Amino acid sequence: MKLRLLKLAACAACAAGLVVALYHGDRRLSVASAQGGSRGPTSSGPIALTPDDKFVWVANPDNDTVTVIRVENDAHQKVAEIPVGDEPQNLAITPNGQFVYVSNTISGTLSVISTASLQVVRLIRVGTEPYGLAFTPNGSKLYVANARSDNVSVIDTATNGVVRTIAVEGEPRGVAVTSDGDADDSDEKVYLTHFLAFDVPGVLIARDDYKEGHVSVISTASDQVVRTVVLRDLKDTGFNSNGSSLDRIPATNPPTFTFVTGAFPNMFNNVAIKGNRAYLPNNAASPNGPVRFNVNVHGFLSVIDTVQDREGQANGQTQTINMNRGINFEPPSEQKLFFGMPWHIAFEHNSNEGWVVLSGSNFISKVVLDDQGTPTVNAPKQAGDPGSLVRIFVGQNPRGITINSNDTRAYVMNEVSRDITAVDLVNQRVIATVSTADLPQPGTLAATVHYGKGIFFSTAAVNLPTLGPVIPPNRVSSEGWSGCVSCHAFGLTDATVWIFGTGPRRSLPFNGSFNPRNPHDQKILNYSGVNDEFQDFEDNIRNTQGGLGLIQNGVQNPGLGPPNAGRSVELDALNEFVARAVRSPISPLSRVSPLSRLGLEIAKGRRLFKESGCVNCHGGAGWSVARRFYTPPPDADEVVRAQLFRLLRQVGTFNPANANEIRQNLAPPLGADGYAPPSLLSAWAMGPLLHNGSAITIDQILDNIQHRRAGLLPIKQDPLNDPENREAMLKFLKSIDASTPPFLNSLSN
Repeated sequence: MKLRLLKLAACAACAAGLVVALYHGDRRLSVASAQGGSRGPTSSGPIALTPDDKFVWVANPDNDTVTVIRVENDAHQKVAEIPVGDEPQNLAITPNGQFVYVSNTISGTLSVISTASLQVVRLIRVGTEPYGLAFTPNGSKLYVANARSDNVSVIDTATNGVVRTIAVEGEPRGVAVTSDGDADDSDEKVYLTHFLAFDVPGVLIARDDYKEGHVSVISTASDQVVRTVVLRDLKDTGFNSNGSSLDRIPATNPPTFTFVTGAFPNMFNNVAIKGNRAYLPNNAASPNGPVRFNVNVHGFLSVIDTVQDREGQANGQTQTINMNRGINFEPPSEQKLFFGMPWHIAFEHNSNEGWVVLSGSNFISKVVLDDQGTPTVNAPKQAGDPGSLVRIFVGQNPRGITINSNDTRAYVMNEVSRDITAVDLVNQRVIATVSTADLPQPGTLAATVHYGKGIFFSTAAVNLPTLGPVIPPNRVSSEGWSGCVSCHAFGLTDATVWIFGTGPRRSLPFNGSFNPRNPHDQKILNYSGVNDEFQDFEDNIRNTQGGLGLIQNGVQNPGLGPPNAGRSVELDALNEFVARAVRSPISPLSRVSPLSRLGLEIAKGRRLFKESGCVNCHGGAGWSVARRFYTPPPDADEVVRAQLFRLLRQVGTFNPANANEIRQNLAPPLGADGYAPPSLLSAWAMGPLLHNGSAITIDQILDNIQHRRAGLLPIKQDPLNDPENREAMLKFLKSIDASTPPFLNSLSN
């Protein structure tokens, strides 16, 4: 477990000190140019092989280290574990194999490691929360996606200086660079994923086609965005629902699954290039109700034509596929698992085959491309067809894969089990598992938190026997379909509005569920305050994910009923993970000098936040006054229409006439009584906002006069009528993260 809040300032200070030591302690120090022989397209990831295939390098985000493993002649020997910055997420090796660059996401730096000395020789300050990074084919430039400052840092590897910062759309994550095989890096293209899908103007929020994926294309000649590739929804996922909430088609009893469902691509972590196509594994969303197992999320593999820079097509058909389609025809078995959370992909060098990483379902699967680049996983096409789908089961929560130059070995990074899996690709079997970093000591709080992380990020089995009970595949979800992570990657939000049992609800990020300074201070859960324990989400496990559940000593208690805490070791560990280890995104404005012009404007916005009465809904260390003020269960008179009534606020966002204001069973939604104020912790990073996703950005929240006046007395003048005041307030709202001093009240510590 990492105590992130306590470490942030210390890590920043340590990083600054090391920068001073490297840059000023020896002014002659210079990292040599990374240029070497041309190679194929590059792609970001947490694991990589040296060009000579002798060593695997892997990032350990929970341990703030990078591990080196000798794999030459199948040695599978851990050589070193090197401290780097805080939360290393991805790494890239120069084409000549001399240096490894590591993105330290919390620190906001790149560590440059010499492969000869196995020491950090340089730190480079980049944007906020650097994540994916990839070299140009000859290594002259490195492109770094900064997920929270919404820009890309371009590094000249001859000087290790940032030579350009490219502004892009929201939350850039994955990076891939083309290669035309020559020695010139200025004629390539960079493909940059944006993690969350974007609303399509004019489409009803919560329909299966209301969002689309965006991929920015950057020219290496100009270091500018030259176009945006749009990835649209699939109209038919291959799975039908029993009725449709938004079409007012009631479910039948017994069920008749006749309504065709679509889904839009979402959660783009990675992109890889093969031939004249780019491939993007992603977790697609189908939010129209009824929301249940096998119609809510899907494992997509989206395809881009890199010649025309548009979604790939062949024979007039889209090349994007739902990898889950056809798995439903497989006969039941322990190995029949759907593609839970597609996260990474890599292709063999000398064939038309690749391997996609299913981070939730804990396996890799073979992807085969035809002559036009259309992918298939060779799932059955109909009942009785065995198909030829290949699954190779690896460790817990696989996040990345790298393949050697002769396509005989693959190496998979498993984040939660903290190891790598070595795979014999010729015989398609696991040949070794090598620890990359120590797991927490059994019996400690850190062990409980990490066990909870394993459950949170799994859609199937959880196998961490030193930390907690082994969980069979079908308890978390039916056939590995989905898990907490399916709507809450990084513990946050998929930014999707779902038609749930209470009405339209945008997935709440879990970083605001607990006070970051006191894990026992909990916010009431859900927009309508219908749950008061994280353990209450057992209902989602059973009814949405189709799992057998984690409470084995009886039925689940209702959300505001007797406690569910203490009834399941697994659910209690899940609660500890969310309370202690889900961190808030870092604001690019959090490090602004308080004496600068921008710092003074943020300070003015902070004063206006209080004067405008915002503290009356968003005060306290958790940035929401909707705190659990009792030990469950609440008194009966506190519950009105199944809601914790006293915590609800009327904020002008509910309109029963809206076409999407409906429950999944077609009943009128909750909302007329108001909503429990969500936390403002890093809310700027996770739009669209509000229960119905109607505010695309945090700026638009202030356009709703009733909302911004909700904490003011009716007779008091609204300071935000002044445009300058509103601008200052927005600056402050965009600066709020876990490091921001909160407005304390009697309900929070």
